[in-house]
Amino acid sequence: MIIEIKKEISGKASVALEKEYGIAIAKEEVLNLVQDGGVEGVDVECRIAFRVAKDAKAKPAEIAEKIMPHLESGHYTMKNANGYINFTLTEKFYTDFVGKYEHRFAKNGVKVIVEYPSVNPNKPLHIGHLRNGIIGDCIANLLDYGGFDVVRMDYIDDLGLQVAQSLWACMRGATVEKGKKYDMWLGEKYVEAARMYEESADVKREVEELMRKLEEGDETVSRMGREMAVQCVEAQKITLQRLNIFQNVLVWESDIVHAKLMRNGLDLLEKKGILKTAGGDSKYAGCKIIELSGHPMFKHLTDADKVLVRANGVATYTAKDIAFQMWKLGIIKDELLFDKFSMQKNGALLFTSNAKGQQANFSNAKKVVNIIGVEQEYPQNVIKVSLDMAGFKEEANNYRHISYGHATLKAERTSHRKKLSGRKGTWIGFSADELVEESVSRAHALISDKFRDYGEEEKKGISEAVGISAIRYSFIRLGPEKELVFDWEKALSFEGDSGPYLQYAYARAVHILDKETIDDYWDGKLVFTEKSELQLIREIAKFPEVCARAVDTYAPQNMADYAIKLCSAFNSFYAACRVIGEEKGVSESRKRLVKKYAEALEACLHILGIPVIRNM
Repeated sequence: MIIEIKKEISGKASVALEKEYGIAIAKEEVLNLVQDGGVEGVDVECRIAFRVAKDAKAKPAEIAEKIMPHLESGHYTMKNANGYINFTLTEKFYTDFVGKYEHRFAKNGVKVIVEYPSVNPNKPLHIGHLRNGIIGDCIANLLDYGGFDVVRMDYIDDLGLQVAQSLWACMRGATVEKGKKYDMWLGEKYVEAARMYEESADVKREVEELMRKLEEGDETVSRMGREMAVQCVEAQKITLQRLNIFQNVLVWESDIVHAKLMRNGLDLLEKKGILKTAGGDSKYAGCKIIELSGHPMFKHLTDADKVLVRANGVATYTAKDIAFQMWKLGIIKDELLFDKFSMQKNGALLFTSNAKGQQANFSNAKKVVNIIGVEQEYPQNVIKVSLDMAGFKEEANNYRHISYGHATLKAERTSHRKKLSGRKGTWIGFSADELVEESVSRAHALISDKFRDYGEEEKKGISEAVGISAIRYSFIRLGPEKELVFDWEKALSFEGDSGPYLQYAYARAVHILDKETIDDYWDGKLVFTEKSELQLIREIAKFPEVCARAVDTYAPQNMADYAIKLCSAFNSFYAACRVIGEEKGVSESRKRLVKKYAEALEACLHILGIPVIRNM
């Protein structure tokens, strides 16, 4: 694989520079100067000669010429291009790659918690939540593929005003309409209750009394609230699992509070001298705050100090969140208890925190990744800085917030809608369920026209897979920080930058491999008779490096970009090269290229959560 070649070159170059010029440069620095080739026929280029020219008191071309004998290998040939050392990989490299490389990273034993989508349990998912879920699921898939032990966690905020308003509506005798999904019905009741809360002092008083009882753990109210929230979460999971989004465990805010995690976390911050009581001359008098105004990360804010406990003793959301993250990272050792919640569509059990459950090993992670909207940047930075100030520097460095921008439909852009509000009901018409139904319906129309010979059941199965891929790919292809505008025409295209295009390109390869088996007695020699064969194997060989970089930067969108390039190389190969019916050596060589391509693309599809279609 090309990343190993780059490491080989950088290691040899470091040794050569020290031997020939007495210049010591770390292999890691040299590796940054060994990059993909920028011209045709050059697979890798090394720019180290320019980096050391001043210290060596020699021209780059002279330095390159002098160190090149130290870089020789059977996996590449070299050429000095005025100081740039250009490398072209040999047939031996490609033969070794095809014969030996497996598309999987070894397990590293490092636990990572990825939290997503953390939707309040009183409404359905809208397309903004869906972006959260898809980003989180793809990052979890990516880290799992990269060798990490991944805990997929969903945080359920079952306390606070939103839940109290929804519970108030349920307690007034409202019943679920026949045929309506529970989360959709509950979301509509929440909108009504939120409006009445604003308009009626009596309703406001009743709702706030419910909220107080939920926070304090009143037995009757807490039981009713949990039952309502569980039904909503079960309905939300139907949506998520249809989109191939899964978790390992649910953690409920009420369990965090009642298990004293928050209290223990705040006590620890006080002992560390981070959490302080504001003096009487402060506008936060009587509140417990973390003083952040002098911290460089918050220098652009006029008042960055963060209140964790109000003067009346009520903790803020950030106080609970800090304690939760401390538990995830193993700073707080108190264990929540867990029980089984449900069996998921992928055959994996989903667990839930439960005061009557048992201990389980869902915390004490080395790394934590939270997928939370860009508007939560400040409180997320508060958590990271608080951990660092308290002396947990390693944990702070391993705490990562992946923020994402708004998601809208293309036609919606003209309405100037800035944000989907659960309380105002602006999510109605933009729910994830509605998006999925529309996508599958449109896919069915395309499939029925494109594959007329297929039976109706086969069309339905393909349409479901294509509809899901159209959404997942469109939601992950951009970097999360960018605004996402979902376009039906682009999302469902079978040509170009789309999920259906990847599925179709994979099915083409599988069709070839299904028609004729690979000969186990092949002599092991690759035969390149067309330029597109070499282009394809070069692209396949980039997979390990692209994947490793994506893992390091939590960037599954890089895998989406790579998958498109990989399919483009395969389609050029497919158009130029006949696989079956050629001379045996050529045919066997090409079948192995197709097999390695299919393996690399299937790995990409797995990371992106895109359903694999073998017959299309």
